[in-house]
Amino acid sequence: MSTLPEFSLSWKWHEPITDVRDERTVTWADVEMSIGTHTPLTTVEDPATGTVRPYTTGSLYPLAEWIAFNWWSLTADARPGTQISQLRFAYKNGVGDQRGSWWQRSRRHVMRAACDGFRWPDVLLVPEGRQTRIVWMPDGGPDPRPGPRYLARGNLVVGSEALTETLRGLVDAVVARLTEWGFDDTPLQQEWTALRGTGEDEAAFCRAAARLGLDPYTEAEPYADAIRRVVRELPESHAFDFLNGVRPERITDQLAWLERAREVAGTAPAGRPADPAVAELREVCADVRETFLDPGRLDNAWHLGYELARRVRAWAGVGDTERFETDALLTYVTEPTPYVDRGLVAFGRREGAQGPVLVSSRRYTERPRRFLQARAICHFICDNDPDFLIVAAHTHRQHLARGFALELLAPARGVAELLGRPDGLVTAEDVEQISEDYGAGTIVVEHQLDNQVLAQDFPFTPVEPTVRRAAPGYPLGTAR
Repeated sequence: MSTLPEFSLSWKWHEPITDVRDERTVTWADVEMSIGTHTPLTTVEDPATGTVRPYTTGSLYPLAEWIAFNWWSLTADARPGTQISQLRFAYKNGVGDQRGSWWQRSRRHVMRAACDGFRWPDVLLVPEGRQTRIVWMPDGGPDPRPGPRYLARGNLVVGSEALTETLRGLVDAVVARLTEWGFDDTPLQQEWTALRGTGEDEAAFCRAAARLGLDPYTEAEPYADAIRRVVRELPESHAFDFLNGVRPERITDQLAWLERAREVAGTAPAGRPADPAVAELREVCADVRETFLDPGRLDNAWHLGYELARRVRAWAGVGDTERFETDALLTYVTEPTPYVDRGLVAFGRREGAQGPVLVSSRRYTERPRRFLQARAICHFICDNDPDFLIVAAHTHRQHLARGFALELLAPARGVAELLGRPDGLVTAEDVEQISEDYGAGTIVVEHQLDNQVLAQDFPFTPVEPTVRRAAPGYPLGTAR
């Protein structure tokens, strides 16, 4: 079984060294955070002595308060995943208070926002479903403010359930420490007591609001009826994707589009005879599907997507340097939405009189359309529910489909073959030519180069093509 590294958080209390007894002085501690065997996130350089140590020192009260007051965002809001490239540097030197709503939402996920006079590491936490992504950055450049200088860098995923228990354990310990020292009515204790007493119906609403990027207590009220409608009317997996994708003010409009998309899928022109092909693919890829759906496993979703795509290409008899024809396995229909909300991308249906159907919410040119179709093929193979949504969210399940689409359209081994120059720089012309050969976007090829071909020292040795039979309902690929 594949396992993810664990996020660990340990501390050692200090005895108060002043006569002032408040919630901060009685929760002073040495704190160490780490993930697996990697360098601790709290590795700091003491500016006074220049020495390096794996822990930081400060009051745990602000950190516990930040966790408690942002609990639903930290455990359910995946939206910052679309902005990681920006957020990685957002809190480089501190926290700005005069910012817009984007910055305010980011404060719920970046540990450095738990400042209150203390300097925490620049750590970003984004839940992606069963997994949570943790990105941490070092302090770079001159900083006029005093405090430790954090040195570590990383980007890893950990199990969400285990992380939640670790965060809960920290807050419980801080609350217990406060009680031990005679405090019983701090804002943290009030908030944590209320959270601990949350009923399941209220918790479901809070998670749904957080998936929309909202604070359930201060921002969700205008959308409360619409949120409850989503939870009531959509299957759980659909509600999860829907809420992670749409804008709050467009919930009702997008529910209406979803109804139209279902009708369109039921009346679409009969497609190619792909039903037997999709059924066979589900059989061929059953073990990968079971691995992904097994709640006890935490395999990397991107890597499972790559493996699934290689399995599909082998089944179809399409070589590593050949273009895969996504149209062969589904009927594609466009039902444009008039609303400026690109979060809900498409609706798909695996079974029906029309065969596998994909209904897109906007018109695409060829290359992005093929990427969308490839994501749909992944859902045809892996989803238990015959109906599914494709959304612009970075969740565990959507990562599987994106990884699959990358490898299906531009397999890493084929990209290495077509590039043929392991020691040379990759030019824009190289990327465009390979993109043209595969009928894939240049960003698809760039992702494959960055994440597989170059990053993993992928072999550039030409591979002899293997002749395979064409699978039923799928034409044999043609080498370019």
